[in-house]
Amino acid sequence: MKSINYLSILLIGCSCSGNPNKVADKTTDKEQITETADANTNLKPEELKIHPGKFRILPVDESAEDKSLQAFVERLKKITKQKDTDGLITCLDTGIVVSWGGGMYGLETFLEEWKLNKQPERSKFWATMQRYMTLGGAWDDNKKEFRFPYAQSNRFFQNMDFDFDWYVTAICISPETDVYQKPLPNAKKIALLSYEVVKIIDPGSNFIEIQTIDKKITGFVKSEQLILSADPHPILEKVNREWKIVSFAPFD
Repeated sequence: MKSINYLSILLIGCSCSGNPNKVADKTTDKEQITETADANTNLKPEELKIHPGKFRILPVDESAEDKSLQAFVERLKKITKQKDTDGLITCLDTGIVVSWGGGMYGLETFLEEWKLNKQPERSKFWATMQRYMTLGGAWDDNKKEFRFPYAQSNRFFQNMDFDFDWYVTAICISPETDVYQKPLPNAKKIALLSYEVVKIIDPGSNFIEIQTIDKKITGFVKSEQLILSADPHPILEKVNREWKIVSFAPFD
């Protein structure tokens, strides 16, 4: 399972996505692709068609389903935009998990990890959190917890017939994610992926080498177009009837 503290994965209940194995069935005729990646490489970039992979997670934001959660998220967005460290601390559980495997917990550890205790305005936390909340979040663990971004919710993977390794799993966040032949912005585009779950072949800063689960396409995707399953991400839960960020840890 994706988190050692969340072993039970739930049936997919997302009103937007349904069963991930059935997402590809919604692909329109215009989005159909030739059978192999080789056929795609002979096309001009504007002629590329969406790879019909069956492993997909459509974007969703389910925070509005609970009014108290919605209010907490809106407050958190304001705090993040203003880079308000004191306000952020009020949103954190005192025992917040910073690393499961490393046994790192607590407010002081969290602030130190994200360099919020020294020159907090320069901390990478603000941009990271803003990106995650912009992408939207989803419920997990039978609505006992809420995760940002949405693709970090275990439940979306439950019906996928594949044994994922979370350290090398990523999710495309665009309806048309460009796959390049080389890790260069002006390199030839060889394929298009739509919200597809992929395997990481080689991580990088600006580009990440990926491969589709069916192994038909291997190439480079801009890192900004991917969610990495192993990355640190916030988990929200109610603590004493109040929403708190109880974890901001990677899969470790």
